[in-house]
Amino acid sequence: MNWFSIRWRITAYFASFMLLTVSCLSVWVLWRVHAHLLERADLALVEEMDELIEELQYFDDQETLIAGLDRRYKVHSHFYFQILNEELIPIFESRFLSNIELPPAETPSQMRGTRFMNVDLPALGSYRLVNMAIRDSNSTPLLLRALSSREDLDQDFESYLWMFLTVGPLMVIASIVSGYLLSGRLLSPLKKMNSDVKFITADRLDERLTVVNPKDEIGELAASLNQTFDRLETSMDAIRRFTSDAAHELRSPIAVLRTEAEIALRNPRSIEEYKQVLEVTLEEAKRLGTIVDQLLTLSRHDAGVQRLVAEEVPVGAVLQDVIARFESTAKAKFIRLEVGIFPDNFVQGNDVWLSQIFYNLLDNACKFTASGGTIRVQGRVVDESIEFQISDSGIGIAPEHLPFVFERFYRADDAREHHRGTGLGLAICKSIVEAHSGSLEVESELGRGTMFLLRLPILQSGLH
Repeated sequence: MNWFSIRWRITAYFASFMLLTVSCLSVWVLWRVHAHLLERADLALVEEMDELIEELQYFDDQETLIAGLDRRYKVHSHFYFQILNEELIPIFESRFLSNIELPPAETPSQMRGTRFMNVDLPALGSYRLVNMAIRDSNSTPLLLRALSSREDLDQDFESYLWMFLTVGPLMVIASIVSGYLLSGRLLSPLKKMNSDVKFITADRLDERLTVVNPKDEIGELAASLNQTFDRLETSMDAIRRFTSDAAHELRSPIAVLRTEAEIALRNPRSIEEYKQVLEVTLEEAKRLGTIVDQLLTLSRHDAGVQRLVAEEVPVGAVLQDVIARFESTAKAKFIRLEVGIFPDNFVQGNDVWLSQIFYNLLDNACKFTASGGTIRVQGRVVDESIEFQISDSGIGIAPEHLPFVFERFYRADDAREHHRGTGLGLAICKSIVEAHSGSLEVESELGRGTMFLLRLPILQSGLH
């Protein structure tokens, strides 16, 4: 049924439910009707039998009894009677039963209560029979039998049966029509939503679906789709901005390379001048290579190609190694490097990626801290995480720029523009931290310095 539309599937389910309901209801009603008709037929037989029993009380001998019964019960409407003695020999029977053999019965002395049964008489039809054992005025056991045709009962039952057989299909047809119309009414918001979605393209991601009722399922679906479109629009904006920024960043060194080459080729130059051109070209080529490498790193992280190779990493020791590489740089700039004692906990991650985070953060701290400044590196365990604080007394970041420092190619202000970087270092740090299920935050005050707070989940001791 999956190849049918939802509207037809709902219609089919609704019609099937109605068919099952009507069928069950019809069977139950017909069963109750049949039982009621049978009960009425049995009641009529019992009433006739009671009249016969009353009649028997007026006769003292069998001959008088038979003569009296012949007058009243030989032919009695559509009821037929038979009276048998203890040996089950008929002592009276209606004219209709003269040549008819009824099913055998128990002897009167052994029978208890009233027995009803259906009897099929060849060429005559179906009948209802009641057997009852009594004693006459002389305490002689007798078996009374009364018989009536089931023709009226069967005709009444058939009329009910044909009524349900006629009404049932009509109700099923009505359920199909009503189900189709009702499902169309219920699915009309989805149809409108489908037509609206077709207008939302890459060039029109600002369009949103109309949420008529946010509390029903269709409203929740529309709201979820709108949230998806919000995320998609944000991602597309980020991709466009990233593409534009990447093109801008790549264009600058390429333009420098082209300009230097054109100037050098315009007129003959001395060896010293050619050497200067090659030095500028080499510097711009290195910068261009750095940008390409960092873009490749970010794209691999985004695409999930460069997966985290998880291992047990003594993160404090990794940071100590990175700090050792910056001691000479800090000393050359007359920057005081204050390093605390780091916890010896392990984290689940990649030591190369973690060292890249620490390297980028310390590199930024060294770049934007003037001579005579201070860089502090501290570590501690908080709950189930290990925290590292890397702070400096550098130029700081204005409050309006803080929310964007982890965006790609973002440069906070003109002061930082003098330090020629790619604008990708912090973006790479953020991507690596998220791959390690950690967090990276920044606090800064313009003119007073910046502090980066790195949190990483600790590897439980039982796992290493």
